[in-house]
Formats: sequence, C-alpha cells, structure tokens
Amino acid sequence: MAFVRVLGWAFGIALGVPLFFAAVPYALAPVYEFPPPRSFAGTHWYNPYDVPSLSAWHVANFHAHSIAWRGLTNGHQPPAAVRAAYRQMGAQVIGVSNYHTVDSTGLDSTFIGSYEYGYSIPKTHRLALGAREVNWIDFVFGATTSQKQWVLDRLRPTTALSVINHPVMRHGHTVDDLRALGNYDLIEAMSSYGDSPAEWDAALSTGHAAWAIGSDDNHDITRTDILGRVWTMVLAPSTRSDAVLAALKHGSQFAVRGFGLHMDNEVRQVRMQGDTIAIVLVGAARRIRFVGDGGRELALARDVATAQYVAQPADSYVRIEVENAATTFWLNPMVRWDDSALAEPRPTVNTGATWLLRGALLLVLGALGALTNLLLRRRKPA
Repeated sequence: MAFVRVLGWAFGIALGVPLFFAAVPYALAPVYEFPPPRSFAGTHWYNPYDVPSLSAWHVANFHAHSIAWRGLTNGHQPPAAVRAAYRQMGAQVIGVSNYHTVDSTGLDSTFIGSYEYGYSIPKTHRLALGAREVNWIDFVFGATTSQKQWVLDRLRPTTALSVINHPVMRHGHTVDDLRALGNYDLIEAMSSYGDSPAEWDAALSTGHAAWAIGSDDNHDITRTDILGRVWTMVLAPSTRSDAVLAALKHGSQFAVRGFGLHMDNEVRQVRMQGDTIAIVLVGAARRIRFVGDGGRELALARDVATAQYVAQPADSYVRIEVENAATTFWLNPMVRWDDSALAEPRPTVNTGATWLLRGALLLVLGALGALTNLLLRRRKPA
C-alpha cells in the first residue's frame, strides 16, 4: 500500500510540475485592446521596390532545421550539411532556425542568427531573425489573440525582425488574429506546410505592413519534395547580414514556390507612376494577377511580360502575383501612405481587463484548492 502511495505521489509530481509551468504564462499574460480595423491611407504610394537597381537579387531561405537538442526535435542533419545542401542549389543567404536555440556554426558576413519561437500544440510559431537572445515563454495548449500579441511584444526587443510563421498550419494564426496582431515585421505567406494568402490579405487590409517571405521549413535535406521548393528572393546591395535585414525591413523581397531554388523568370521593374502600377518581367508569364483589399482580384493579364493596373481611390494596397511555367511568386504590395512613415496599428494593454482576468483566475484556483482540501478530508478514516 505504501508503494502505491509513493507511486501516486511520484506520478502526481511528474504530471503536476510540467502542468504548473505550462499554466504560468496564462496567468502572466495581459489582455490587449486592439485598435479598430483601418486601411492604409494617404495620397502617396509606398513602393518597396523603389531602389536604384533591381538587378541585385539574392536567393535566400531563412527557415530550415538541423539536428538540435541532441535529436529531440525534428531535424535530421547537422547545420553544416543543411547549409551545404542549400548552397549547392544556389542559395546565397541560408538560415538554420532550430527551436529556441541560435546556431553559431559557419559564421561569416552573411550569418543571421535566428531561431524558431514556439512549442505550442497548435504550431503557433514565429521566426526571430537577427536574434540577440532567446525567449522561452509560450502557451502550450493554444493561445488567445491577446496571448499571441504578448509573445510578439516580448520578442520585439530581442531580435532585429520578427516573422509570423506558417499561419495556416494547424490554424496557428487565424485570419481574425492577423486582422488584429501588430508589432511584427514579416509573414511567412508561402510555406511547404501551406500558403497563407487569406491571412496575409487580412493583415494588409487592416493597415498592417506585413511583408511576405517564403520558406521551405525543411527538417530533412533528403526530402526532395520539400527541399528548395519555397524560398525568398531578396533585393539587397550585398549578402551581408545587415544589408539583407535592411532589405527585408523595407519589403524589398518576394516569396517564390518552385523547384530547387531555380527561377524560370525574373523581375526587371516594379514601378509606380502616379496611380499606375506596372511590372516588367524578363520573359512572358502565364498569368500576372493584381490583388487588392480583402484578397480581391483587381486585374488579370495572361501570357505577357509586362502588365499594369491603375489603382482606384478605394484601393488601400495592391500586390502582384506572377505564375510562370515552373514558379509562382508573390510580390510585396504597394501601399498608400503619407510619404513620411507607414502607419502601423499598435495593440495596447488593457490594464483593467488584465487585472480582472487575473483576479478571476485566483478565485478559480482558490475554489479548486478548497474543493481538493474538502475531498481529502472526506477520504480520511473516521
């Protein structure tokens, strides 16, 4: 009997301690107040490709995994092998982004310290690019929009750029989340684990300047069905980490889906003259699609290398999708602005609601404690 009691206590501790630490973030997280949806506005247009030259494109993949944590996570090769596989395909900027650890092997001028943030069951993950330290707090069993915002706010001071990863994977970030969340830089709109155009357009339609990247999120370089199938083309003067991060911050990149990091068409120009948006490619594309607020198709051109669209007063942003024989790529949008700064809605902490929630949690915990004590008293022999 004593052995059974000891076993019961051991099981309770083994189960209770992890559950306690998993529950702590739910008690600490504040409640946020999200600003009402507001579209981009202004008399001018922000063009993320308005740079001196559109010839310096670099192949990049920022999201891939290697062996880490002594093989506990899903990574099958060492970092050097992962980098070698991408380099062989022509990648010039290669990121190894293991969970909550920054790989420091293979340091050179192109190195961008990064890691994937998140260990929740619904795969609510983010990517920290240019990470200065690792954050640990997450919501194992899923999170409200406020709790997701708290993670983004905690991530901001510790990294150069923050990315919302694969939003559609297990519905980690929903359309409603993306309408509300702020204080991040990029969204992984293209991924091997599902593209997220609806989530991206939800963010853009509510005035969030979320620039898109694409990543294959590879865990095993022998998986040719994933390796090199999604990537990012970055427009930067060099592949130095500072130049690449600055380009991503500016929005000077586009996401690509194809094969082996190989482009079968090239972007020659993306220009904005007045309200006319024009794209010029090296070769004819099967389709060039202009997309606006809410993901609405604004115009469609077929079998051309040049296409244009005249933005209407109701358009707050216009982005371009290009479909070729072997690749599809999504360019970042032209957005309305006041020619000084892009407006970015910022959620704020609702102090009253936060303490009201914490008080309610304390009452629930107190009630559970009292109930447990009562049950234990009843089990005592008379």
